[in-house]
Amino acid sequence: MRSIMPILVIIFLILSSPVWAAVPSDDCLNCHEDFKKRTFHKSIACTDCHIGIKEIPHEEKLARPACNACHKKTVERYAAGIHKSKGLACNQCHQIHGEKKGTGADCASCHPNVAHKALPSKAKHLATLNCVACHGKLDKSGITATVTLPKGATLERKVVDRDGNGFADPAEWHAFEALLDQKFKGYKLEKQYWAYGDHHEIMPKAADCGECHEKRTRFASAVGRITDVTSYSVQVTPSVFIPEFPSLREFPKTVHGQKGVRCTDCHTSQEKITDKVCVRCHEQAYHTYEESIHAKKGATSCTDCHNPHLIKAYKEFNAKERIAICSRCHKDYITRHEWLPNTTLHFDYLECTTCHSPGSEKSMVFFFADKKGNKKNTLQYEALERVFGQDVHLKSVINAYAENMVKGEEIGRFVVDLKKKMGKGIFIDAEIIVTKVHHDYSVTRLKERNCVTCHSPQAHFYNSMYLILPEKDRHIYVPVKGTLLSAYPIGMALDIYLLGEEKITKDDIYALLDKAPGGAIAYAKSLGFKLIDLVGVILVILVILSLLAHALLRILVKR
Repeated sequence: MRSIMPILVIIFLILSSPVWAAVPSDDCLNCHEDFKKRTFHKSIACTDCHIGIKEIPHEEKLARPACNACHKKTVERYAAGIHKSKGLACNQCHQIHGEKKGTGADCASCHPNVAHKALPSKAKHLATLNCVACHGKLDKSGITATVTLPKGATLERKVVDRDGNGFADPAEWHAFEALLDQKFKGYKLEKQYWAYGDHHEIMPKAADCGECHEKRTRFASAVGRITDVTSYSVQVTPSVFIPEFPSLREFPKTVHGQKGVRCTDCHTSQEKITDKVCVRCHEQAYHTYEESIHAKKGATSCTDCHNPHLIKAYKEFNAKERIAICSRCHKDYITRHEWLPNTTLHFDYLECTTCHSPGSEKSMVFFFADKKGNKKNTLQYEALERVFGQDVHLKSVINAYAENMVKGEEIGRFVVDLKKKMGKGIFIDAEIIVTKVHHDYSVTRLKERNCVTCHSPQAHFYNSMYLILPEKDRHIYVPVKGTLLSAYPIGMALDIYLLGEEKITKDDIYALLDKAPGGAIAYAKSLGFKLIDLVGVILVILVILSLLAHALLRILVKR
């Protein structure tokens, strides 16, 4: 009997507990019939929220249910938001006894006609973004650009990601869009700007424009998704889809800011800046530009090519960054230059105006870079400062005699030293770019195809070679004396060999073969061949003939 008593006591306590004594929900619904069809919160009893009900009939005024008993994290986020400070209760947005899960108010229920007067391009922003994108604390955000090709069409990944680094920069994406327009009629391009955050944590103030257009704290990643027979994705630079925005904090560092230009010097009204503003300071450049094909056809204004809010000067742009400016309009530049031998290789080392601006001064420039895998990056001042000390002047490190130039052997020794201190991926890269802009952009196609302008020992850029050195606030161009071939990596040396100093066409070869023996030698010399070249060609021919003769004899004697 004694052994049964503890069990009976436990049973008595359980049965007398408030859990078992709670009022059944069916009893509540006898009076509150409107809630019989509820589906949301159906799995819990009325008294799980209305804990003050001990019996029926209950008191007329009940305590407000505590949502944080089940929704603790949500309530914590809500407490940090603007709606909590304004005294909004949960049931003012959520139909707690709703017939369908998720029913209730959305943002427009309380904010039906928000003007968004301070928002530029209001229609575009409101059509592509949800409220949380600007007004909430985001858990995740990004951009997805989905390209759907016509049925049966295929497109290789290397067409989108030309350099194979798994990332499409602006120049690559614009060239890809041009290819779609030309060769894939009926394709679809859909851009989705997605943002996920908790609607309960709405900020007192909306995010400023700089979070998307400058600092990239929102929509910091973008993906291009190509859908054909097989689908694949490529990471894309977000600035392709969200343009950069000037920063008042950073403006003093820009080219205009350093020269003392103020915002109000150009922005005298709310109207869009026109060329009349630019010509006040850049009169000579504009008069040259007026005679170019761009101006005559009314294709562009100054700000279509030049961003007046950039920190980097145009001289600090590498060839790829300069091509990206032109390719915003000339997206099909690759296909238009397929007549070029080694088309892609040309655009690895040249910019558009190297050929298309006859009056500009072109130079061969060298700079230090670091290669990791398939990706190469120009060495910045911060990285070199960590190696050589704070506020270092690299020119004095390379040339201790403070001459106004550096020699090829000095640069070669410096590269060897850099490799020891920073790793084997360090090398010296080169490009042929414009170092003094003339703005005389040509339209004719014949002059541009005159390859001998560059592919000859008399090419003008051989007399204008510079080493670009990063300094703390700017880049400096130091004249180079002598050759840098000893500092080139093998891959780059092969590129230079493929581009060649002189080009011999198919017609030149046919003409050479048609010449008589005496005339052939003179014609070969006119093509640039030297005696040693002719001897080498003859030796190669003799070796090939010997191999063929040997193979033929083996066949005949069956040995």
